[in-house]
Amino acid sequence: MLGRYFISRGRARVVRVFALLCFLIAGAGAATLPTMLVGPQWQAFMIDCDDGCRPKPQPLDQLSPEVRHVIASLPRAPERMTAAMADPYWWWRLFGIQTLNVLPFAILFFSVGMALWRFSSRQEHRDWSGIRWLQRATAAGIVMAVAEPVAQVLRDAVYLTAVADIETFSHSIDFTEIIDNLLFAGAAWAAIWALAAGLRARGDLAEIV
Repeated sequence: MLGRYFISRGRARVVRVFALLCFLIAGAGAATLPTMLVGPQWQAFMIDCDDGCRPKPQPLDQLSPEVRHVIASLPRAPERMTAAMADPYWWWRLFGIQTLNVLPFAILFFSVGMALWRFSSRQEHRDWSGIRWLQRATAAGIVMAVAEPVAQVLRDAVYLTAVADIETFSHSIDFTEIIDNLLFAGAAWAAIWALAAGLRARGDLAEIV
């Protein structure tokens, strides 16, 4: 019985459209990594139309509001920021932070896309294959719930130490949001693993019968 139920061709096409959308989102997230080696200041930008519309980098927009306010009030902050951007070691640190921030996000959407693609196929055991990809997606969601705020703290630290002569600084973290994200990801993880156990038990029963 395992894998014998197939969705209609029309619904399969719709599911594959959503799968492609997930692949596109994952690719867009992963595409930010190479730009970190070219120009990390372009991770955030605005279109300035005062003298002809052109993109203008806004590196401070990547930071938390309190750190952004501190840097904006420091003397010679723009000059020191420009000097820091010329340091390859500074770029590599930002590349590592961006990897920590983006990789779980990209894996999550890629895994969801693969799960949808498997569910839309007409192959045998496609349901079990799709469940395995959903398990990977929920694991990535749990990692992402912690990795994103950690990456934000590290990014703030890298920028702040580049423009100010400080060794330590305090940073506020919204643990309520982190816990909410962990609970949501954990609930999805538990549900998918329970579904996987049910499919496994159904397959064992079918073999016995």
